[in-house]
Amino acid sequence: MAHGYRTLQHWDHWLSQSFLGQELLRAEEQMLLRLLNSHFGKHVLLVGVFHQQGLFKSTTLTYQTLLTPLIVQSSDHHTIESDLHELPINTGSIDLVILPHTLEFVDNPRQLLAEACRIIKPEGLIAITGFNPFSLWGLKKMWLHYRKTQHTAPWQADFIRTHQIKSWLRLADFEMEKQTSTLFRPPIRHLSTYKKFHFLEKIGNVCFPAYGGVYLLIARAKVIPLTPIRLQWKQQINSVRISRTISGSI
Repeated sequence: MAHGYRTLQHWDHWLSQSFLGQELLRAEEQMLLRLLNSHFGKHVLLVGVFHQQGLFKSTTLTYQTLLTPLIVQSSDHHTIESDLHELPINTGSIDLVILPHTLEFVDNPRQLLAEACRIIKPEGLIAITGFNPFSLWGLKKMWLHYRKTQHTAPWQADFIRTHQIKSWLRLADFEMEKQTSTLFRPPIRHLSTYKKFHFLEKIGNVCFPAYGGVYLLIARAKVIPLTPIRLQWKQQINSVRISRTISGSI
């Protein structure tokens, strides 16, 4: 892990205890629900931490599994405890994989993405959320870095550009289907002040939709069609004359 086990624990704690973390989960659940409501299948795998399990509400797929590097605690869903270098899942066995900010907390996000793409069925989907470097959230991260302030959750995450993730998806033979963003308000720590900027959500969706604090990318695994190969004979067969009568006795 790039940031260590304790960093993931802090991230999980921030999601549940901070109002910004709860706002983040609520906004991402709404985005996923809006864009995944027509996807069919059986198996969905969420690679993340415990307090992201609420994102399962955004899908109607029956078999829901959380894969996490944290020590398994009590959970309402089937849980697999594993590191994120090689996912212990069979190739082509999952209909939907959700990576909620997971790529931002590993030392090799491209490897994790390749593993996630490996386990998805043909025509299956992958949903990725991340913090947008080109947003008010990204500006705050830059400001904290400039002031050399000790980073806490979520600012120690590595904000990855959507362009980079799309490039990795293309190399894995995935095709982009949908992209959206949310949380256009500045990440203010005071709840009362944060609520006053609610109008920015409506303005942002219309005027500058690419600059939300959080983005969602959805891509589909391509199915490579099989092209029939016609054999061409290189050797010509000479004409053969077959007699209509058979001589001889029994």
